[in-house]
Amino acid sequence: MTSFNSMWMQNFNNMMMKNMDIFNSSITNLIIFLSIFLSILIFFSFLNLNSMIFSNESNELELFWTIIPAFIILVISLPSMFLLYCYEENKFSFMDVKIMGNQWYWTYEYPSLFIVESYIKTSKFLRCLNTNNSLIIPSNKFVRLLLSSNDVLHSWTVPSLMSKMDAVPGRLNMMFISCEKSILLKGQCSEICGINHSFMPISVLSLNLNKL
Repeated sequence: MTSFNSMWMQNFNNMMMKNMDIFNSSITNLIIFLSIFLSILIFFSFLNLNSMIFSNESNELELFWTIIPAFIILVISLPSMFLLYCYEENKFSFMDVKIMGNQWYWTYEYPSLFIVESYIKTSKFLRCLNTNNSLIIPSNKFVRLLLSSNDVLHSWTVPSLMSKMDAVPGRLNMMFISCEKSILLKGQCSEICGINHSFMPISVLSLNLNKL
């Protein structure tokens, strides 16, 4: 079952989510370091108001606060663009699944034209997350999802797979997902789609086909 780590993010189940988790932790640590550094700098500037570096014009200081922020933005943007490229890169898909959003349930259509409807199911253990049917995918394989909607905007979201894509009426969106192990994953619709929006969960069951 999907769980949450100490950073209040769902544990990763593929390499993309692992890299995103590392990127998130790195950016958080960088923000904390910069906040502490700037707080100390401001504190000492108020202690020494007559200091020449803060009261008079300084070419060295202007060079410092121009180059350093530009370098920080570069450090942040490069891995961010790399992750975005890897997420959007076209991959060979083992199978295609068509997902349709409805008020308020999901419909999964497999390559064999076998259609499964996924409704919320009452559960005391997993409140508003359990479903009567799950999307079944093979582990360690790329699966292409084709998403659309029959009525209003929906959003198919499974955080532990770094998967989030809008289901738009009259439009077909595409994304790839993969899971490294056999596990049951949970998600929810992330678009305010109506009065029963909170009762539209997502369940994904990843299975190792080699062990079947």
